[in-house]
Amino acid sequence: MRKVEAAPNPLRHFLLTLVVIGAIHQSALWPSVQAILNTFLVLALAPEFRSPLVGAFWAAMAGWILEGTLRAYPHLGGTAFANLNMALLAAWTLSLWPPLTRKVALTRFAVLALIHGLLIHAFVRVACGPHPWGWAWLWPILTAPLWGWIGFKLHRPTHRR
Repeated sequence: MRKVEAAPNPLRHFLLTLVVIGAIHQSALWPSVQAILNTFLVLALAPEFRSPLVGAFWAAMAGWILEGTLRAYPHLGGTAFANLNMALLAAWTLSLWPPLTRKVALTRFAVLALIHGLLIHAFVRVACGPHPWGWAWLWPILTAPLWGWIGFKLHRPTHRR
């Protein structure tokens, strides 16, 4: 007998996105935690919206909030632009190659987290010039099994064959 999974709840997804955006703002004292939450929103939550542009909007908003709370970081939109592009890329990869197993999904999340970190630093460098890197870019990659597993559970069953 085949297990029937429930349809996605857009209100629950919207509220979870708001909670993560609020957590990005509230964790301003811990830039590594902010980076993890930002990456989770961009790669796991934003591609799940029905419209990729709505997901890209939420990802860009998270980038602006992240830049606005960091003190030694330029505030010219490099993070928001990187988030927007990564949300669209993650939605595209999700629609083309749905994650059928957890191992494939976690590997994809780790690779996308690495690309996301490099894109953030590249776009911030273009927008503002040289800036300090720190170690916050490494934490989303190291914690990809945790937030990636949550993201894999949140993906709609329609993405799986």
